[in-house]
Amino acid sequence: MKSFFNLFIDSAKSLKNLRTLATTGMLLAMAIAIRSLAIQVTPDLRIVFTCIPISLIGLLYGPVVCGMSTFALDIIGFLIDNKSARGYSIELAMVVILSGILYGIFLYKQTIKPQWSDLLRVALARFCVIFICNICLNSYFLYTLYVNPGFTLFGATEDMRNAFGVWITPRVIKNLAQFPIDFVLLAAVIPAAQAAYTKVRAQYSRNDRKLSER
Repeated sequence: MKSFFNLFIDSAKSLKNLRTLATTGMLLAMAIAIRSLAIQVTPDLRIVFTCIPISLIGLLYGPVVCGMSTFALDIIGFLIDNKSARGYSIELAMVVILSGILYGIFLYKQTIKPQWSDLLRVALARFCVIFICNICLNSYFLYTLYVNPGFTLFGATEDMRNAFGVWITPRVIKNLAQFPIDFVLLAAVIPAAQAAYTKVRAQYSRNDRKLSER
């Protein structure tokens, strides 16, 4: 349990590091660029691959930094492409933050190599985000906020539950169908990106030691 809370403590401490802020900013800019290339299927359903830079933030800097990054991405995205009368939703924002926290919990302080034992962790991270955040929480909040405000899980009639089932089905199909594609992309990018980051960081550390010895 202590090691679990240490993930959050160490992640929060990393915010004091200028390199953390710089690298996170670059990955966040990449996520914004990728988000602009999203395929909008319906007003509430889009195909996008921002999971790649966001998962890298979780891998490098943990749940606190990644949760803040997903929140920043959500705010920026809302400001950029909000073309409807819908206001910003605190409920959906909390789900977005949770998705970043999940990536950090699964990936932070882990060495991800191109082998199945490591890639399974990547798959679990992405699947938890898809199932918990995208399919369950996002679907529920989108439906109750914008489609049927009177819907509740425990007080709904059979007709209301059937209507919700029809509405959520395309979201379930889309997310489950996208999961293998996401996993292949993450499995290819994460080990290579971590190896490159480790190499660059080691080089900077050597340079810092040389400067301190002068």
